[in-house]
Amino acid sequence: MSLRAETHASRWLPLIQRLSAAHPSWVIWKNADAALSGFGDIDSAAPRDCWDAIIREFRSWARQNGLGPVAVCRHPPLTMFLIALDRERSTFVELDVSGRKYFRGGTLFRAEDLSPLAEQDPRGFRSLRPGAQGLILLLGNGLRWGGRPNEGGLAHRRVSHLLAKDPAGVRLAAAAFGLPDRPAQRATEAVLAGTWNRGAALALELSAIRKALLEPGILLKRARFRLVSKRSCPILRSVFYANRLLSGNPDAWVRDVHRSHDVYSDRGPL
Repeated sequence: MSLRAETHASRWLPLIQRLSAAHPSWVIWKNADAALSGFGDIDSAAPRDCWDAIIREFRSWARQNGLGPVAVCRHPPLTMFLIALDRERSTFVELDVSGRKYFRGGTLFRAEDLSPLAEQDPRGFRSLRPGAQGLILLLGNGLRWGGRPNEGGLAHRRVSHLLAKDPAGVRLAAAAFGLPDRPAQRATEAVLAGTWNRGAALALELSAIRKALLEPGILLKRARFRLVSKRSCPILRSVFYANRLLSGNPDAWVRDVHRSHDVYSDRGPL
């Protein structure tokens, strides 16, 4: 393991181990290995009634690691981004906590759906089993609009590896997420064979769109998030458009964040 990976692993592990022990419904659903290696954020899920306690754990962890201030961004619908400033590197570390995840505007899963699909990692934290992760990444990163494949996303996320590692997890996740059985099976079989089944992918998209039409309130919130919040929120701009790098004065950036977010110093709310 490289020095960078050791540093990030030693920093993240105590937090995700504590969250796993304290909150049985909290689970990492992707990105654990990448974050522990020093790249990206950690994507987790937990019911809303856990969020305040998770914020307290994150603030305590940040203080112990010399990070901060801590800010909480709730602009994404039913999701919060917890970020802790890393002044030394002019960046921030990020833990995302989702109450719900979407695909084509419809609900793909709720945090409560993931507990039966979770497993205990040997390193002491709870994560989604590989087949379930692979199915989520297939839909979210491997499938373009119109049933077309995203070859780069499939390769980068190692989707076929995750699907092949845990076929039972794929089937359980498809059922838990309410995906149409045959299209889900055919789509994953094609990826495992190194091909692509556009008809199956289109059927999965249409199923998600039907779900979305039953949740017009969520559709409106997601539209506002994509059209307004991602461009106006300083945290989201840094996440989605600047790879979490801060080009200016960190204190000025924190002041900008504080105008529209809860921000906490070592001593409490700013």
